[in-house]
Amino acid sequence: MKLNEAAGKLATLNYQDYKLLDLTNIAKSVSNLKEKTLDVLQPTTPYTSTDRNLTDLSKLYVSIKYQRKMRLGKVINKLKNQDGFNKEAAGHIDIAIRPNGKIYIWDGFRRAFMASLVGLEYIPASEYRHPKNRSDADCERYEAMMFKIRNADTETMKAEEIFRSKIVYLEKEALEFLEFLKDCNLDVEGLNPGGRQFGGFVAIETAWKFGHRSPQSMIIASSIIQNTWMNDPLVSGYLLCGIAALLDANNATVSYDEEEIEKDFKKFMSVNPPRKQTDLTRYRLSSKSDQSIAYYVAKNVICMNNDDLEEIRVELGLDSDDVEVIDSQEE
Repeated sequence: MKLNEAAGKLATLNYQDYKLLDLTNIAKSVSNLKEKTLDVLQPTTPYTSTDRNLTDLSKLYVSIKYQRKMRLGKVINKLKNQDGFNKEAAGHIDIAIRPNGKIYIWDGFRRAFMASLVGLEYIPASEYRHPKNRSDADCERYEAMMFKIRNADTETMKAEEIFRSKIVYLEKEALEFLEFLKDCNLDVEGLNPGGRQFGGFVAIETAWKFGHRSPQSMIIASSIIQNTWMNDPLVSGYLLCGIAALLDANNATVSYDEEEIEKDFKKFMSVNPPRKQTDLTRYRLSSKSDQSIAYYVAKNVICMNNDDLEEIRVELGLDSDDVEVIDSQEE
């Protein structure tokens, strides 16, 4: 069987009960999966008798009525990225034993699937036993409720928290981004204690990661904000990316002096009452956030003449409709 065929079968399972091994056997039927993926991964040592609460993977069932369907491509990529099945990270799965003796995975389906895929026969499990008088349908409903509470009602990790965990286990890209934040004199989750706190973590991380803005322009933009709003405890990530977009466009076209640009910001802010960072980001377009902020700054902070402003508009990739929307919001 080809990989896309197996992935298609697993992604379109009927909403019913399946034995776990029947599902992993679909994946194992892929003709070159063993040679090209499983055999090149770091071997996973079996759990031993010293590991507590082991459950037999061959006896487990899963109900697709409340579980997420299996995405085989994601599972394979995760195994590749981890170089195998990481037992410590996997921890235990959660199982429920019904009155008829069947054992269902109510949380940890993917972990159990991966464990079986790499050849493990047992995995640690936390056990819940249904009351003897509970019907099969009621068992299923109760498991679905537990699954929802665990996976849908709990607070998800913020991007900053995920980033901190990546720093803890020394992920290369995360460490590089942290060095960049230090160059910007910015702090997140206490990882650069001397830096300024900032909002819009995802905006800055995305701009850096995908090269939407040059790192040097982002560093200068951060400096401009911190030097202008010296008493503001928080740097706006949206404004930082917007100023960086303007600096990149400025360097490619009209070439205004960067020191003069910083002076223009200080002049813009120094009124009574002082203007805030949000005064420059409130008119941004959702689809072109950086570009619209950059245009607004060019027009209202730097006060570019019409010819220069038009060059900046073109360089930013804004059309006349975009400009009309930005200008209309000011009124």
